[in-house]
Amino acid sequence: LSLRAALAAALSVAFPSAALAQAPAPATKPAAPAPAAAAAAASTVVVSGPAGNVTQGELESMVNEVVPPAQRAGFWAKPEMVDRMARTIYNQRALARDALAGGVDKTRAGAEYLQLVRERALSKLWLDQHAQAAAPNPKAVTDFARSEYRAQPDRFKTPEQVQVRHILLPLAPDGSDDAAVKARAEELLAQARKGADFAKLAAQYSSDKASAQRGGDLGFFGRGKMLPEFENAAFGLKKPGDLAGPVKTRFGYHIIELVAHKPASAAKFEDVAPELEQEAKAKIEGQARERLWDAAGAGAKVNEAALKAMAEQASR
Repeated sequence: LSLRAALAAALSVAFPSAALAQAPAPATKPAAPAPAAAAAAASTVVVSGPAGNVTQGELESMVNEVVPPAQRAGFWAKPEMVDRMARTIYNQRALARDALAGGVDKTRAGAEYLQLVRERALSKLWLDQHAQAAAPNPKAVTDFARSEYRAQPDRFKTPEQVQVRHILLPLAPDGSDDAAVKARAEELLAQARKGADFAKLAAQYSSDKASAQRGGDLGFFGRGKMLPEFENAAFGLKKPGDLAGPVKTRFGYHIIELVAHKPASAAKFEDVAPELEQEAKAKIEGQARERLWDAAGAGAKVNEAALKAMAEQASR
């Protein structure tokens, strides 16, 4: 287990993803400070103690290392999380000091592990640096986004959707009460046609208890999400308030009311451009990392026999 992985595992308890995802993001991104101001801020001590100081720059580096980019705004919006992260870094530093005093770096296993950790960190920094240097110019990114938008039209289409309420009256497993249930469904449909509150009827009579609590509301759905008989009836309704039924499915008899209809639509390029541009940057940076990684291993010679023997020994 790497040092980063161990720390990330420890932090997973302190900083669950759900909590970070739910935290509000700042409305605007603050302007970057001037170089001198940034350097001064980075050296600001945020935790101090017998093991030494933890600076703002170190805290920012650790956050960038273990908190996913999409969750960082939420992290910084939670003071208790920031405090706990800073304390975690200090505790790690104190334990590292004790480990050095105990001579763990002088053992063969300790020295080998520390070397691997150092090489892993250096390789990551090097790959990050080259990936950032490979970032394309804005025009190239926009051109890529436009080409992807034209090449994948279906990706940006939203199919037709309807929102309906329904009342479900179930049938006996053997269907022996079919006529009676259908007749009851027709009575309820007649009441709805005369102006009875559909939501109240659903709350009182529908056996679909989950939707009954919402007045029978099933929310928006597209084709292929419901049983064919139900779907055909729902999409056959033309305007809000229109009713259909009784509609028989394997669940029983349904009465359906149209709440709203959304025609099929396609997202405008301007709406999806940020997503596509981010994909372009990630793709180009990823290719730069791959090239550097492959070049690094070009001269390597693997002792397959030794690896096989090692694996066989470990699996016994």
